[in-house]
Amino acid sequence: MVEGSTTGPLEGPNGTGDWRNRLSVLLAAYAKRPRPATSQERAAAARAFQSELVDAGVAAPGWPKSVGGLELGLEDQLDYYRMTTAAGAPKHPDPIGFIVAPTLIVYGTEAQKTRFLEPLLRAEVVWCQGFSEPGAGSDLASLSTRAVRDGNSYRVTGQKIWTSQASRADWMFALVRTGPAGRGTSGISYLLIQMDSPGIDVRPLRDAAGGYHFAEVFFDDVVVPVENLVGEEGEGWSVMRTSLGHERATAFLADEFRYRGLVDKVFTLAIDQGYADDALIRQQLAYIETGVRAIAANSARALDAVLRQADPGGVASVNRLVKSEFEQQLHRLAQRLTGPGAALRSRSEGAVDGGRWTYGYLMTRASTIGAGTAEIQRNAIAEQVLGLPSHRGEGTRPAAVDPGRPLSQPGDDEVALRQVLGKALAIHTSTEQLLSWAPKKADYDIGLWDELVRFGLPGLAVPEELGGGGADLRLLAAAVEEAGYAAGPVPLVPTLIALEVLRHAEAVDAVRAVCDGAIAAFVVPIDDDGWVLDERLPTLRGTKLTGAVGQVPGAPVADRLVVVARDAVTGELVLGIAKANEVETDPQESIDLTSTAGVVVLDGVAPQIIARGDEVTRILDLSRRGAELVLAADSVGVANRALAMAVDWAGQREQFGHPIGSYQAVSHRCADMLVAAEGARAQVLSAAELEADHPDVQLTADVALAAALDAAVSTAESCIQVHGGIGFTWEHPAHVLLRRAIANQVALGRPENLRDRVAGAVVARLS
Repeated sequence: MVEGSTTGPLEGPNGTGDWRNRLSVLLAAYAKRPRPATSQERAAAARAFQSELVDAGVAAPGWPKSVGGLELGLEDQLDYYRMTTAAGAPKHPDPIGFIVAPTLIVYGTEAQKTRFLEPLLRAEVVWCQGFSEPGAGSDLASLSTRAVRDGNSYRVTGQKIWTSQASRADWMFALVRTGPAGRGTSGISYLLIQMDSPGIDVRPLRDAAGGYHFAEVFFDDVVVPVENLVGEEGEGWSVMRTSLGHERATAFLADEFRYRGLVDKVFTLAIDQGYADDALIRQQLAYIETGVRAIAANSARALDAVLRQADPGGVASVNRLVKSEFEQQLHRLAQRLTGPGAALRSRSEGAVDGGRWTYGYLMTRASTIGAGTAEIQRNAIAEQVLGLPSHRGEGTRPAAVDPGRPLSQPGDDEVALRQVLGKALAIHTSTEQLLSWAPKKADYDIGLWDELVRFGLPGLAVPEELGGGGADLRLLAAAVEEAGYAAGPVPLVPTLIALEVLRHAEAVDAVRAVCDGAIAAFVVPIDDDGWVLDERLPTLRGTKLTGAVGQVPGAPVADRLVVVARDAVTGELVLGIAKANEVETDPQESIDLTSTAGVVVLDGVAPQIIARGDEVTRILDLSRRGAELVLAADSVGVANRALAMAVDWAGQREQFGHPIGSYQAVSHRCADMLVAAEGARAQVLSAAELEADHPDVQLTADVALAAALDAAVSTAESCIQVHGGIGFTWEHPAHVLLRRAIANQVALGRPENLRDRVAGAVVARLS
């Protein structure tokens, strides 16, 4: 092996164990260098830096050690990209090469790996992708470029189009037809073609932004050695799927940090241009903040699947669509923020930020076209992930997972929890049983509640020394999601919110009582911003409370009421516990048929005081994250139940002789439901995994809750639409889900207000 080679395991000082130290040294050295001034200088500097990474053995964090990689786990890869992004290190100048690299690692011969992988890492060669053709863009199975075997060579004839960086590429990885002509995936092979081969004609195409980023490539009897075949002849389709599957799983991980930087730049642009306090702009800013976090959460789960040697296809397909539309949304907003400057061309004198946002806006029009249009992506999600009938009449494939279930396989403990809870809930939540709660303003399913308590809810995440299960917040979120999925008619979320307050107040006896099955409710006024701590609070005069609080979830069935009040003399906040039998509660008719709400009248009630003054503020600040996440998890359950019902109906209901799920108007709606529901789930679980002292912990919870609340309403509405007339009948459970989603949207603050708070927090950080 030549010195500096990364095509085999590294020994000695360049072993993988000290990769952080070696990478830190390189990044520190790079930070001291002057920044290149021109695009040519930047490209040369990036190539040189890649060789330095290779020489230090830190150029390929996710590749196997057998081919010179570090073979890092998920968290270490995240750290790797955090370090390189924070240092401003240049990206690899040939990202397309990292589409072919996983294919060579899996299917390449030893000679191919030795020949191509190290030069690829060093950026010594440039690759282009020869997939699309004039008659086979998103429909790759229609490709017609032929490769005819001639002894030890293939002779390639045909045309590729929309080939990015073809005019400067050294090599192309291409799909060619080696089998019979016609449409189909069999008989397609994967070839590596040297771009200076006789018979290749590259004709650049000018794009809408004015550049020449892609080209037409013509092949006229081009000779390609058989040794450049990757995988078996005729098996190129499955080889190609490895390329795209890994590209969409691992590339998004690096993209997460690039997008984070872009989002911060758009926020800074809003500040600099005077839009930071514009209410409409702040909503759009919050949406792109949500988008970058959804991409990050999905990316982590896709990569986790790859590291477990599982198929990341479902999550990766969703993330591909999310990413492409996010890029457009981000640049559309950025161009809007340039104000009158939006009228100038990108290279015009006076263009804001050198015209980068206008240029980016025009370039990202291709984001939902390249590598499969957004419509094709929705077809793939509907048919390959959700298992809906083919729009081309090619039958039905099995769903990647049961619709509504997590796309990425959870850990064993979470799988077991979901299965056991799902069975228990199903016994109590038939449509007939759910509808039976409509006339009951102050009741709940006692039998189901007792089962949940025996299972360990609501004390699942309470420390064992306080009578709980000692589980983490993520597992609790999964359990609450199952209850939301079933629309369980029990006061689980109100009790968990009150329990969160009691836990942070260290009210040990009350916490133990709730873990043992007591129902609790948190009595505090709510407005569009969430908990209200102004003059609307009850008043504590001496030892007695006076005042009333309306629309308190769970109050009519609670055993204990956790009350926030204000001392009439000192004006300080007071937190107390009142027994339900000492309080007058007037039940209200909740829009959510599976829950209760009521007006709590505090007329001379003497509570047990558990906190005063600034301590109350501290407790509520600490409690808000947990409260938001359990409500968000419930909404995720609602969203995924709506998705499952819609997909099931779309697969069996026929119109005009075809299942309605084969019509793209329906299948694309179902795909969008999956994107919303799975994106919300990923964000909620990611937020639950953060340590309590993480600086981003509350902002992450706010983002997750806003996404979950919106996803629940939008998917429930779409569920009714997919079902048509039957979905609008009282006997169908779709309206039960919509009612629960609507009630959740006002339980802890409106999603619009949560997003405004998120935008404000990011603006404050960047200001």
